[in-house]
Amino acid sequence: MSARRRVLPLGVLLLVVGAACAPFAVAPSAPAPTSTTAPTTPPSEPATPAPAGDVPAPASAGKRWVATFGEEFSGTALDTSKLSPCFDWNYGSCTGSFNGGREWYAPSQIRVSDGTAKLVAEPGSSPQSDGAACLGGGCTYRSGLLSTARPQAWNGSDYLYQFTYGYVEARMKLPTTQGFFTALWMLPADPSYVYRSEIDIVEVLGYDPSTMYMNYHYNNRSQAFTPNQGTGNNGACAVADRTGDWVRFGLDWQPTHIAWYIDGVKCGQFNGDSSTIESGPMQLIANHMVDHQWERNWGHALADTTLTRQLEIDYLRVYQQQ
Repeated sequence: MSARRRVLPLGVLLLVVGAACAPFAVAPSAPAPTSTTAPTTPPSEPATPAPAGDVPAPASAGKRWVATFGEEFSGTALDTSKLSPCFDWNYGSCTGSFNGGREWYAPSQIRVSDGTAKLVAEPGSSPQSDGAACLGGGCTYRSGLLSTARPQAWNGSDYLYQFTYGYVEARMKLPTTQGFFTALWMLPADPSYVYRSEIDIVEVLGYDPSTMYMNYHYNNRSQAFTPNQGTGNNGACAVADRTGDWVRFGLDWQPTHIAWYIDGVKCGQFNGDSSTIESGPMQLIANHMVDHQWERNWGHALADTTLTRQLEIDYLRVYQQQ
């Protein structure tokens, strides 16, 4: 769908395959993880039945949805036992821009209060130098990212959460300003950084608060499916200006299909089998980008480099069938 390019910092090599959008890389030299297997459900949070109406996707015959992961942001700080403020290739200084943008992801940019997490993008006091990752060789913004990746890529830690099949949902308020970009997406939990697939639950370019881009990249990301039929189309879901609105974004990932939901309405579905649908496990990522390459290529670059904007998240949840 897009010509996005996520650039890896710290010497990690990026390989873009066809229209693929996620990092596809050779890992930097570092101690090998001692384990890469994490429980589907964290021990501290046992699975509980989903309340009626919480999951719009139908469960298979004889099964029910249960909640296996959830973060409601009810405290005053990020719970780092559930979510990391860095991406999977974090080697101690968090994460630079994926797409030659202006942002450097930092833990300080996750602000938790009043039951929500704010991923704040704001100009930094000095550029973060990273010629491989940042626009113009220096990231002039600090921004926020949340993931269920390993807390550190070098110390053998497990993924905080990984899962195979389920319904994912987040309730978010979007930063609908030109030059800011929201992404809620999934990648394989693969410490080799060879991401053979990518599921974009939603991507929103700030200049266009009505188009909710949804994509699935598969077959080593050489093929793609989207419910969107271009700009101003959200598949079977309504097109509306989302500025200032809380919006529920959901994804039902099963062995035979992947379906996208907005506010409980199914927007579109990809049907497949074991040869086309990712069989997991996968990790979750939400991030707030600044001056994304995609936006710049479309002529909608950040017009004012003094702006501060935030992506606000009410909750992140995963349900699975049992």
